[in-house]
Amino acid sequence: MKLTRFEWKILAAIFAVGAVSLLGALVLGTRAMRESYQVGINHQVGDQLEGGLEVYRAYFASMRENAERTADAIANDARLQATLAVDSDVDPGGVNRRLDALLTRYPDVGRISLVLSSTHVVLYSREVSERLDRTRYRLITLERENAGLSISVTISTPAERFAEYQNAGEVAGVYKRLLQNTTYVTDAYLGVYIVFLLVLILLIMAIAMSLSRRVTRRVALVAEATKRVGSGDLSVVLPIESKDEVGELTRAFNDMVRDMRTSRDRIDYLSRVSAWQDFARRLAHEIKNPLTPIQLAVQEVHRRYTGSDLTFKKSLDDARSIIEEEVATLRRLVGEFSSFAKLPEAHLDDADLVEFANEAFRTLAAIGSPEKAGDALVDVRCEAPNGPIAVRIDAMMLKRCVDNLVRNAVQAVRAAGPASGLVVLTVRQEGSNALLEVQDNGSGVAAADQMRVFDPYYTTKADGTGLGLAIVKKVVLEHGGDIECLSAKGGGALFRMRLPLAK
Repeated sequence: MKLTRFEWKILAAIFAVGAVSLLGALVLGTRAMRESYQVGINHQVGDQLEGGLEVYRAYFASMRENAERTADAIANDARLQATLAVDSDVDPGGVNRRLDALLTRYPDVGRISLVLSSTHVVLYSREVSERLDRTRYRLITLERENAGLSISVTISTPAERFAEYQNAGEVAGVYKRLLQNTTYVTDAYLGVYIVFLLVLILLIMAIAMSLSRRVTRRVALVAEATKRVGSGDLSVVLPIESKDEVGELTRAFNDMVRDMRTSRDRIDYLSRVSAWQDFARRLAHEIKNPLTPIQLAVQEVHRRYTGSDLTFKKSLDDARSIIEEEVATLRRLVGEFSSFAKLPEAHLDDADLVEFANEAFRTLAAIGSPEKAGDALVDVRCEAPNGPIAVRIDAMMLKRCVDNLVRNAVQAVRAAGPASGLVVLTVRQEGSNALLEVQDNGSGVAAADQMRVFDPYYTTKADGTGLGLAIVKKVVLEHGGDIECLSAKGGGALFRMRLPLAK
């Protein structure tokens, strides 16, 4: 089953949330397991840690006892006492030599000092400097009193033993805390994981709400627009916000409304044209019938007058001339009305629009030639591609439309009086439509009149009937196309016929 784009979005969101949840569980679980295995939370490890600390404590107690015995031994050394005898002359060299001998005898002693107790004056002091390095040793100074002298003995103990003891104490402390907080740690991880899941659930709800809101909002817009269309409002245009199925539905809805609007406009226009055709048929009949009696009556009156009154004779001649001229004008109008009323429906056949335009141009090129003295020459051109453009047309009726447009363009150019008049017939393809355009460099059509020029009996010419462009639009609509009046670039008017390509 093929999934839609919207379904892919939902699946992607669910997959992302599941992947994040699984990743979070793996990270938290792995971390907890690693800490549990690295620390090794069990009673045997605890017993070993406590046993190690007891060993270190016993070792330090033994070191302290040894230091005390060493200090006592140095303070009570008989030779040193003999050298310092009060009733004999003290030999400083002998004292120093005895102190050096004691330093050699006791390798853990770094310094021996003899201080006068009453004045705290150092009488003698000997040391081994490398045994006093504080980076390598911990120094313990012990003092002993003997015969008015204070004997200070500095014992050097390896510092690494204290560091080992401190590390062992820290490990034991961590173990005790973990052992005491085993339930707390487990609950803490569980609480963090629950909070994490709650945040994910809220995030999922927010994402789902956002996606559903976007979909339901757009569907609601389509539903509301459908109601408006059902009530007859065909001006509805919905915004297209995405390329998913709802976006395609919106686009199809807009296309449907546009087609309905176009169809309604065509039907309205053709209905109005049909009504005007019926009116033109009756008007032509009502006007045509009295024209011949009027003309014959005037001619009869003129013929029978044999009087000698020259003034009356001249008035009668003028009246006859005016009436015959106006009757001729009315006959021309009646002919146009009859032609408009009898306009047949288009019968479409397959054709090449490029070939049609080239054939029509052979007869249209002469329209730009002056018809009478004083008319300007207008250059009529045809621009068409080399390849064919397949359409279905009624060649005779469509040529009548093109002829009408070209003649109107030539008249507009001559009325505007440009230095060089130009009318261009253009054929081209645009998407699924074929375009047939007539463009001139005249004065153009005012923007307010561009929508009304196709209405029957609407004209801006003094002697026009307003039927030519109405006939053109009716024929184009019957071809399944449309026509519009635009302002050409650089001035002038542009009439663009849009015809569907043949399938």
